[in-house]
Amino acid sequence: MSTSMYESTAKRLLTSQAYMIAYSVLLALLGKARYALLLVFLFWILMFVVQSRLGKGPLGHGRVRPEDVLEGRKLYEEKNVREIQMRDEMLLKEIQEQSKISMYLSLAMLVGLVYFMVAWKQVPAIDHYIAGYIGEGRLSLFLAYLAYFEGYFVIYQGLTSYALRKVKIITTINTPLSYVVTDKGIVTKGIFGRTAIKFPLPPDVQVRVDEKRSFVELVKRGKRTVLKIRFYARNARRLGDIIRRKGLARAEEGPEARAS
Repeated sequence: MSTSMYESTAKRLLTSQAYMIAYSVLLALLGKARYALLLVFLFWILMFVVQSRLGKGPLGHGRVRPEDVLEGRKLYEEKNVREIQMRDEMLLKEIQEQSKISMYLSLAMLVGLVYFMVAWKQVPAIDHYIAGYIGEGRLSLFLAYLAYFEGYFVIYQGLTSYALRKVKIITTINTPLSYVVTDKGIVTKGIFGRTAIKFPLPPDVQVRVDEKRSFVELVKRGKRTVLKIRFYARNARRLGDIIRRKGLARAEEGPEARAS
């Protein structure tokens, strides 16, 4: 789950409205085509892929290719993180806390999906109603589709706002399956492929070492979110020293914390 979307409410609202207007224009141009909604979903997937490719890295700085980071000198590597992770007895409690917000957001998505399927059949009726005031045409169809999307937005936004009130701070813990640290950054491997984090780290990122639980965390705190990228390691002290030495290469290293 991405946490950045919950940081700026104004940005989230403006982006949502822009997408809904774009989808409504596209559907109005397509007319009452049978497979219009399918085409919009394909368009949405394309926009998501493009946005993911052009967006920022996991910690908010610019994206970097894993290949570029791997060109650096290898300093540390863990190939079997799960073996170390399973020894962390406190992880289950943390996952349970994280799952609360996921449950609320999943419910919001489920209700939104039901609305999408049910309300889609009502678009012609909405178009007919609006056409009674402004005449039938592309404009009335555009407004009908826009009303359809706005209905979903109100439902999803309402449930999401409720979830955010129930969980004051959204904490997300990302644990890669394996990773490699070089003098240029960190390359992680997850379920959906590889991701690179370049050095130096952004100024607002903290490095936290917990030798007892055998991990090093990169922690980024926002107004409503806490993102933790956690690297379980057989030698957490050595890994922490490497990341601090290479990742915090700036005049003022910023806040750090070492847990005993």
